[in-house]
Amino acid sequence: MRQPSHAAIAKRLPSEEICWLVLVASTIGIFYALLFGFFLWLGHELLIGYLKSEGVLVNDRQLPRLHRAFLDVCSKLDVNPVPELYIVQAGGILNAFATRFSGRNFVVVYSDMLEANGEDSQQMRFILGHEIGHIRRGHILKHLLLLPGRILPLLGPAYSRACEATCDRHGALACEHIDGGIEAMMRLSGGKMAGATMNPQAFAEQYQRARGFFVSWHELTSGYPTLSQRVFNLIALRDRSAPRQASRHPLAYLFALFALGGRTSGGGNVLVAIAVVAILMSLALPAFTGAQQKAKRLREQERQRMEQLQKEIQRNQAQ
Repeated sequence: MRQPSHAAIAKRLPSEEICWLVLVASTIGIFYALLFGFFLWLGHELLIGYLKSEGVLVNDRQLPRLHRAFLDVCSKLDVNPVPELYIVQAGGILNAFATRFSGRNFVVVYSDMLEANGEDSQQMRFILGHEIGHIRRGHILKHLLLLPGRILPLLGPAYSRACEATCDRHGALACEHIDGGIEAMMRLSGGKMAGATMNPQAFAEQYQRARGFFVSWHELTSGYPTLSQRVFNLIALRDRSAPRQASRHPLAYLFALFALGGRTSGGGNVLVAIAVVAILMSLALPAFTGAQQKAKRLREQERQRMEQLQKEIQRNQAQ
């Protein structure tokens, strides 16, 4: 039987190595994907356990006015079955969110958000409608499926901001008067007490007026539209006028390319900003050090010339 030549063996080796490399990389990728999925499942399980044991389940016996408002919002937005609604204490934070686990939807409202807006107010209906909008549009599942793309710079935050803008419109539909949604946004920005007395129009004008580099950088890396922009868009919706996208500083797009995407990337973006500043400082430091050394040499040369001049003057005086 004829043995394969050394050249034929050497030609097969690279392809075999590539196949094994792909197999090993795929196995490692699947392992880490399963590990990530397990911890994601575990985190959601703990969250649901926390809600059921520490949160207050809203129903016809517990906060009935809020329960009726919630049912009305779900009916207006055509969401069925009705998600479970929980109230939790969060140490003064004004927020609410929607989540999904094991085929069931949950809406969570922080207690201070409830205190700021009341059980059956237009403001609370806007907040509930916003969170129901995430469920109605399937954002929770989409965010999970699109996770690899959501961490991309520029694209990930832009998608998240679009989702939030869509849900603001759901909230506006859920309340009878859009002014309720505008007031809810003002309380979210200015606080429970002061937000109720602030001027929404003046706040909305900040979106068009404050257009510097750092404002643009913040907008491009944030997963949420700025509160001033959200109020501006709600006022435009109320007045039936087309909302205008404010211009952004061109250089901010370049810097935003070095920031992670996603709704919760604020902390990561801060670290990226620190890294960018550190890089700029590292680039500027050699030039600064060189300038210092050059100035030092010039001072030394000037000192030597002065000493030489003094010696010449002394010699002339001595003669």
